[in-house]
Amino acid sequence: MTHDPGFRFAPGEGLLPERIAIVSHSHPSVSKGGAEIAAYSLYRGLREIGIDAIFVGACNVSDRHKLALGSETEFAVFFEGERYDHFFHLAPRAVTEQLLRILEGERVGLVNFHHFFNLGLNALRAASELPGMRSFLTIHEFLGICQNHGQMITRQTQSLCERATNENCVSCFPEHMRTQFSLRKETMLSGFGDFDGFVSPSRFLAERFIDWGLPAERTTVIENGLLSMPAHDPRAAKSGGAWTFGFFGQINPFKGVDVLLDAADLVAKDPELARTVRLRIHGNMIGQSEAFTKRFEESLKAHPFLTYAGPYANAAVHRLMGECDYVLIPSKWWENSPVVIQEAYSVGAPVICTGIGGMAEKVPDGVSGLHFKLGDASDLLRAMRLASYPENAARLRAGIPNVTTASDMARRYAAFFALSIAGTGDRAAARDAVPA
Repeated sequence: MTHDPGFRFAPGEGLLPERIAIVSHSHPSVSKGGAEIAAYSLYRGLREIGIDAIFVGACNVSDRHKLALGSETEFAVFFEGERYDHFFHLAPRAVTEQLLRILEGERVGLVNFHHFFNLGLNALRAASELPGMRSFLTIHEFLGICQNHGQMITRQTQSLCERATNENCVSCFPEHMRTQFSLRKETMLSGFGDFDGFVSPSRFLAERFIDWGLPAERTTVIENGLLSMPAHDPRAAKSGGAWTFGFFGQINPFKGVDVLLDAADLVAKDPELARTVRLRIHGNMIGQSEAFTKRFEESLKAHPFLTYAGPYANAAVHRLMGECDYVLIPSKWWENSPVVIQEAYSVGAPVICTGIGGMAEKVPDGVSGLHFKLGDASDLLRAMRLASYPENAARLRAGIPNVTTASDMARRYAAFFALSIAGTGDRAAARDAVPA
């Protein structure tokens, strides 16, 4: 496995096909998940550095009214959600036919998929088999490995799953046989088999997939880039007043919002702390259980220092994060490379996160943020207390790394594409040519 390529690709070197397609399981105008935003940022970044790229997003026919393509180089493939096989991840032939028409009609020579969901593994394989097509896959989460929404969390106990085995998977899904999980894995790996290369935004995720069966010699790590960067002055050192801790994302137990509510209960028991702490929750709360919603609403009423700021637009995220001293990421699943980390860093806000998976990789403990134990509200409170010392805040802000932009990301992808193509037939040479 290679590291994020450390050099830049210069357009016009003749190493890439004339036109590249970035293909996602959705379009950002329909869904604003991390994978589709990363894919769209790459598409825009490639165009910024002079590479002719198009973007193709899948769209459920029921969401067609939400779709807003941004230019003549953006396209959509339509599918019917009820006709999609969520176990083997296969879609009707019509989805494949739409995708192939776009790729052939637009004279695409290289396709980079950012998911197989909604499109189906059959569409990915068909695109890879087009004459002269070079194909790459970016993995953003564990859906290929884990049937439980790709979260590597057990269904019954909601605990972290360390490894997907037939036995473990049947324990989560007793309605399926072990042979079905074996066939599911074979189907996945077969669908991935013809790709020229694989990209992961985190080493943690890449290593999990290599252990599962992806070829290490064709896999690299490239950080996601931000499409827009804030224009802001460096933060002044904080000397007093209340400390604001902000959460940004989907409001649900998997994202650890219940841990934040537990922490709020603990803060309330310390009147002095309650006067110096502000907890702000930003995001959508859709489809949650009645019990979770009730608890959320009751916590807001009980704790004056806890506020719900509601949903937010992507265009507002830098301003809202800039109003926070720290960004909280209390997720209870592994995560990969949450865009919220990059966004926080871009406004100079250190991150307090669960010390597991991609979060721990992106936020070194004591350097650009602080870790706390999985699901442990008292340990989160410990981290918040440490963060509230001005000297600690200054040290953590100083440790924030440079943020990858969309054009940075695009150059690194282009370099990996070019090296992989140049090394066809000797893929190890392409791997070793990428600087660590």
